[in-house]
Amino acid sequence: MKNFKFYSLISKENQKILDENSEFVKIPVKTELYRQGDECPNLLFLTKGRVRVVRMHQSGQSILLYYFSQGEQCNVNFTSTFNSIPAIGTAIAETDLEGYMISSSIIAKMFVDDKAFQNYVFDQYAKRIEHMASLIEDIRFLGLDTRLLHFLQSQKSKEINLSHEELADIIGTSREVISRILKSFEKNNIVRLSRKKIELL
Repeated sequence: MKNFKFYSLISKENQKILDENSEFVKIPVKTELYRQGDECPNLLFLTKGRVRVVRMHQSGQSILLYYFSQGEQCNVNFTSTFNSIPAIGTAIAETDLEGYMISSSIIAKMFVDDKAFQNYVFDQYAKRIEHMASLIEDIRFLGLDTRLLHFLQSQKSKEINLSHEELADIIGTSREVISRILKSFEKNNIVRLSRKKIELL
């Protein structure tokens, strides 16, 4: 927990509470941390890895809401944990994860008692609102091909190990549409395609 910026700013009492009540966990890649509609009893503080959070539609399709990685907080997880309400999205481990699980009762008390922790939470919400505003702009003003290309270019590696179906879930369309766009990218020497791998050229 000491890796989180807020840790050194909260009271010594709350530092001790976190140290004594946090459970270190390792979570393998592809694990669903929680599903849309679940009520989250614990809050995950991520120290290693990256998580994708998506919103599922009744049609079975989904759309990417955001990513979070080490040092960041999942707002869906926090809202569900703090308010004891169903999660509005599904969180999927994109890599192997490490972090600490802390019960909702401890988080709720610390949020009320500690200004430094409140500031950390509100800062996370502000960043997520900014991201969501950008996402809405992209959906409204950009075509699917541009959104897909921007997503591929935003990845840390030029080799993206995602299936067409996974990309469809992230972008918010069908696998067939993603396959068609990627084929056009390949034809125009933007990408090279192989099984569950896309290489940016």
